[in-house]
Parts: sequence; C-alpha cells; structure tokens
Amino acid sequence: MKRLRRTGDHLFTFLDDPQISFENNHAERMIRPAVIFRKNSQSNRSDRGAATQAVLMSVYQTLKLRGHDPLQTLETALRSYLQTGQLPALPAANIAAG
Repeated sequence: MKRLRRTGDHLFTFLDDPQISFENNHAERMIRPAVIFRKNSQSNRSDRGAATQAVLMSVYQTLKLRGHDPLQTLETALRSYLQTGQLPALPAANIAAG
C-alpha cells in the first residue's frame, strides 16, 4: 500500500502519453542476456560477485545502446584508469551508429 501511495501518480502515465508502453517487455528483453550469462556461469558465488556482475552488465548494455563497442570501450577506460587513477565517464551516444 505504501508503494501505491508513493508511485500511484505515475502508475497509469501510459494512459495519458501514447509514447509510453503499458508493459515492460523491452526491459525484460534487455536484461535477458545477463540472466542467461549468470545461469550459464553457475550463478554468482557471493553477494559481492552478484553486485559486480550487475554493474558490469549495466555498463555493457548502456555502451551497446549508445552505439559503442563495449569491450573496446571498457579496455580503453581501464587503460586510462591505470594511467590516471580515475575512470572516465561513460561516452555519449554514438549518433553515427544509429
């Protein structure tokens, strides 16, 4: 009931805005690769491992959605971190990639 009171104003936003979907299939499909990876790797062995995987998969998917090669971008970021001691910000969307 608390959650309904807190989020109720936004619960039916899709009725007022036709650009907002009434279901979350897109979000479910976006996390599916991470779920399959976790299953195939025999799950996480610790809470810390689960948290690490969640962050890495989030960054990986964000880079893909922004039109970047996730592995190349992460490699570049890690090289930068080793030289400067600071991780660079996530790059902006690559408009040319679509």
